[in-house]
Amino acid sequence: MIDNTDQELIALLRQDARQPVVSLAHKLGISRATVQNRIDRLVEKKVIQGFTIKTSNSDAQAPIRAQARIKMRSKSNKRIMAYLAGRTEIVAVHTISGPYDILVDVHTQSLENLDSALADIRTHEDVMETETNILLATHYQ
Repeated sequence: MIDNTDQELIALLRQDARQPVVSLAHKLGISRATVQNRIDRLVEKKVIQGFTIKTSNSDAQAPIRAQARIKMRSKSNKRIMAYLAGRTEIVAVHTISGPYDILVDVHTQSLENLDSALADIRTHEDVMETETNILLATHYQ
């Protein structure tokens, strides 16, 4: 079970996972050794499953970002999951509740590339219907 200090530690690591343990300890008001022990325990318990980086100006690298909801023809999603995993413009795939079954995050260089990717997805044999929203701005992440 995680406590408030663990939650604060996780929030700080989400902001910048490369922060020195000494800096984290200062912000949390606890010792460096305690912070390191907490991180080790959170990793061991799989609360923290990895550390990542953010690249500079990711919007410029893929300026067109969208989310597409996919309604499946069948209950099995193995084929479509494998297909989506192989597409370079798909950066995340989520199963969801509601009228749609899958939500995909799509990043492309242009609207034409987005249109082409969505057209390809719509023609997959397991896809019955899609609905797409283009992301205009990200205010918090």
